[in-house]
Amino acid sequence: MKPELTIVIPTYNERDNIRPLIEKIDQTLVNESWSVLFVDDDSTDGTLDTVRAIIKNDSRIELLHRIGRRGLSSACIDGMSASQSTYLAVMDGDLQHDESLLKYMLASLKNENLDLVIGSRYMPGGSVGNWKWSRKTTSLIATWMAKIVSDYHLKDPMSGFFMLRRDFFEQAKPHLHGGGFKILLDLIVSSPREVNFKEIPFTFRNRHSGESKLGAEVVWEYVKFIVDKKIGKK
Repeated sequence: MKPELTIVIPTYNERDNIRPLIEKIDQTLVNESWSVLFVDDDSTDGTLDTVRAIIKNDSRIELLHRIGRRGLSSACIDGMSASQSTYLAVMDGDLQHDESLLKYMLASLKNENLDLVIGSRYMPGGSVGNWKWSRKTTSLIATWMAKIVSDYHLKDPMSGFFMLRRDFFEQAKPHLHGGGFKILLDLIVSSPREVNFKEIPFTFRNRHSGESKLGAEVVWEYVKFIVDKKIGKK
């Protein structure tokens, strides 16, 4: 029997985060039908072995092992495509996203006319935590740049924490850019119809373990995405 919700979690060298994250999700989604699909880009730190060991004792945990591929957006697309659940969530594997909101997100999609529920750091009640000023500035510039390709008034189009309906994903999928690290904005601007969404506040936590993947490559991929989508809208 397929789960009602699949949580897609892209990973690369997140070994020490896997078990704590699953435990937190399990504590949150009591009485819900769910699975977690880790989409791993060939980690070298033992992440794959850790997930495989858990799978032996927990049928709710799944693994998609990608070889020769990199990128958060494409990992999310591959993971959502591999799942058959009615509802899909995307979150990071580093415990920086607030898993306690998953139950509320799911209830919102079930009970309201919504395609997307987005965790927002830039609305009352939300926060980026203790980011350095340089990262705050980069994020705010990226948020401002999103207005170039999106007509929607999103407070946090750069969020990597959200939940959506499968039918919305399937309609947007043929039009997705698929590159870079910001799948949410790609989904919204690629949708062939109006997107019904709401944002809810959350506070970005400190990374539990491992190293951040944010770097010059991420910035460059985002700029390429903005250019490609802007040209495509003309």
